[in-house]
Amino acid sequence: MSRKSILLVIMCLISLAVEAQQIAQFTQYYINPYIINPAASGLTKTISVDLGFRKQWMGIQDSPQTIYGTIHSQIGFDKRDKTLDDFNPNKDFIYSSPLNSVGVNKHVVGASIYNDQIGPFRETNVMASYAVHIRFALETMLSFGVSAGYSNFGIYSSKILLLQQDDSRYEDFLTKNANQSLFDMNAGIVFYAKRFQLGISSMHLVGNKIKLADISSLSKYGRHWFIYGMYNIPFQSSKISLEPHFMFQLMKHAPLSMNLGARIHIDRKYWVNLGYRLQDAISIGAGLNFGNFVRLGYSYDIAIGKVQRVSNMVHEITLGFTFGSKRVVQLDSPIDENNQLDE
Repeated sequence: MSRKSILLVIMCLISLAVEAQQIAQFTQYYINPYIINPAASGLTKTISVDLGFRKQWMGIQDSPQTIYGTIHSQIGFDKRDKTLDDFNPNKDFIYSSPLNSVGVNKHVVGASIYNDQIGPFRETNVMASYAVHIRFALETMLSFGVSAGYSNFGIYSSKILLLQQDDSRYEDFLTKNANQSLFDMNAGIVFYAKRFQLGISSMHLVGNKIKLADISSLSKYGRHWFIYGMYNIPFQSSKISLEPHFMFQLMKHAPLSMNLGARIHIDRKYWVNLGYRLQDAISIGAGLNFGNFVRLGYSYDIAIGKVQRVSNMVHEITLGFTFGSKRVVQLDSPIDENNQLDE
């Protein structure tokens, strides 16, 4: 292997080691904790679909960006049991978010797709999940969830510049290593009530190593741990509620990522948020429910750490959709053969 190719491989390994230190940050984890914990699926008796986009260091070419999509729902094994609730039966254009459902055991399935890019490197994860929710007490639940799928690491050759464009050894290296697919798993537990939830989860349980041709690499998908919680506190005789929330993200040999914040909800229809990420950023955000079943959230991170001082522009947008069962209208009066109500 030529000297240029060896240097290229070394740079790839360094970049992988840096990238592996942290899974992408999510400022709006409080909206969709399922993205970090498979046990946080199906907390409400609705079908929940979420899309998210996060762009860091705006104005810098090939800066980090993350795109994800998730869907999860309770499933029923008895046709006589109504698995989902009638959601927003009055078809209010501005509607209230549903509270967590408790008191009944549940089975939940879900799926997620996640793509993270930085420079010439990208990582894509596709996962399917299952969770079981068990009644812990009259008003509290305990859920256990696991997700499994594949993780694909890739290199965009068009974003790599070479001093020697016709380097045959580099082309051979890229052909063998531009895409690598690996099996992966995540798992988690959530304890929750109608207005409260506390969860712990671990991602990259398999701990796959990245293989680059015949070069021995120490770079791998490190196991990440997430601990999160939130508690919605309603004010008496008011439609306003306060929701403190936190998330800790831990990985061996990596600094602790700590997120603290609080949302103010207005009638569970609108919200504003203020958050702080330890030695990294202050975030502000807002969101609302509209269009009968649509949820929109936006947050902006104001950098205070050394890493992001080159650009303070970090944006995150989430778009969600909430679906319930079809409403069945029951008539108290019998209907005659001519489809007329008996008086």
